[in-house]
Amino acid sequence: MARKSAIDWAAVETDFRAGRQSNRQLSEKYSVSESAIRKRASAEGWVRTKPGKVRTSTASAHHPVRTTAPPAGKPRSNPAEPVDHLLHERMSALASRLLGELEDTTAHHGEIAQMIEAETADDNNERRRNAMMKAISTKDRAETLRTLKQIQQMEQGKAGKKGVKEERKEAAEKAATGRFARMSSPKLVVDNGE
Repeated sequence: MARKSAIDWAAVETDFRAGRQSNRQLSEKYSVSESAIRKRASAEGWVRTKPGKVRTSTASAHHPVRTTAPPAGKPRSNPAEPVDHLLHERMSALASRLLGELEDTTAHHGEIAQMIEAETADDNNERRRNAMMKAISTKDRAETLRTLKQIQQMEQGKAGKKGVKEERKEAAEKAATGRFARMSSPKLVVDNGE
């Protein structure tokens, strides 16, 4: 069995922390798997100096600006700020990221499918290929779009719109007035006029 060559983890860490290369680029450069880099970075607490994803190609102008949601453990800068507002911001950020991912997958669908085919060509079983192809399928992308639409409706609709139960209750109360109002109990009139 061939012995693995020694990996220069100090150099990997330096490049990782510099943030100029993606994990994939680092794995190719140092002949080590991406998962090994992620595990080592997590175990030793490596942090990139430049936040965000490292892109190898130029970003398209039509992609929306992707924002990140505030960290869950981070205290709010303004405690008086309503929680609904923070939830709205996080939902908007999530919708923006989902839309960006959907646009990327749709714009590069053919390229992604070719890469999946090339990656899984030597597999004995087609399960991995089928799972990867399902992730970029039209059905999956349509489901993501449906989710985005629901997020948008939630953002717009909750501001003053009533739920179905409230609407039905109001309709029932409205119908219970006038002609269809409940009858009051009869009054007994006694005339003891002698």
